[in-house]
Amino acid sequence: MSIPFDIPARFMAGLSSGELQRFGGIIKDAGSGQIVGHLQETGVLQSVLRSGLSFDPTGVTGLIGVAQNAAISHKLNAMQAMMGTLQTLQIATLASSVVGIGVTAASTAIILQRLRGIDQRLERIEGTLAELPRQWQDMELRKKLLTMSTSLERLQEAEYRPDAESVARAEEERLNYVFGDLHGGLCNVVIEAKIDPALLQCLLAGLSLSADAQFKALLWLDMKEAAGKRAVNQFAKLRELGFRMPRHSMAERLAGDGAQAMQISSDFSEIRMRAASQPQLARTLIAQGINGREFIDQIQNEDTQPILILPYA
Repeated sequence: MSIPFDIPARFMAGLSSGELQRFGGIIKDAGSGQIVGHLQETGVLQSVLRSGLSFDPTGVTGLIGVAQNAAISHKLNAMQAMMGTLQTLQIATLASSVVGIGVTAASTAIILQRLRGIDQRLERIEGTLAELPRQWQDMELRKKLLTMSTSLERLQEAEYRPDAESVARAEEERLNYVFGDLHGGLCNVVIEAKIDPALLQCLLAGLSLSADAQFKALLWLDMKEAAGKRAVNQFAKLRELGFRMPRHSMAERLAGDGAQAMQISSDFSEIRMRAASQPQLARTLIAQGINGREFIDQIQNEDTQPILILPYA
């Protein structure tokens, strides 16, 4: 079916003036609170980011590379000009694995690349710490990243198998357990007197990737109601985690680094808003009779527009 996507051009004026506001993957009317549409990055944006930029996949240092050639630079400049109207949503934000909008359009190859980056950074961090806190050892974070990578690889190959749906269901379930383990570990870690900021950022990146992969897998299975319910449950857990890591206390626990605490707080807020906006996307897909797999295929295969908007039904 043809999915009735809009490009953001007609929303630019409202976003620039503040009449429209972004909340995670949703655009709302600032006055009435009415949902206007659902933001969605596409495959073309992810492709340009992957081919033209070098970035820290944990989001700790943000965007650290530059465009490699004039053609990519031109595309990025055009995208930045357009996305600058989306307030805090910038190229560097979308390049980070910690945040994003809508259903991730990143290919499994890109996500696996980010997971490898997290694992490599974690290995370096562990090597610099004289004594790794017991909580981190108990979580076996790198083992969980390997589990996540294996599940994503199996999800990638699922559509080529006769038992595609059973494979997708099994790996989605495994990713849910990874999310639960990471969430439980984070709840214990963030109340410690001293926290290594880079390790915390690695955990948040893993939590975000596992959450996104689950939602995407359930949409791929066209289990839209289940996807919405899963996002509701994830948001409840993220809210619980948020109560344990208020910004003022995090600054003290992160060796008094207020700037680092603010960045982590900002990233985590974006993760929560993203989860909070996903149930409404699932409801809109149901209301418009849009097949979840077709929705994912269209945004991933888009090769012209970096951002699309699904109008609210």
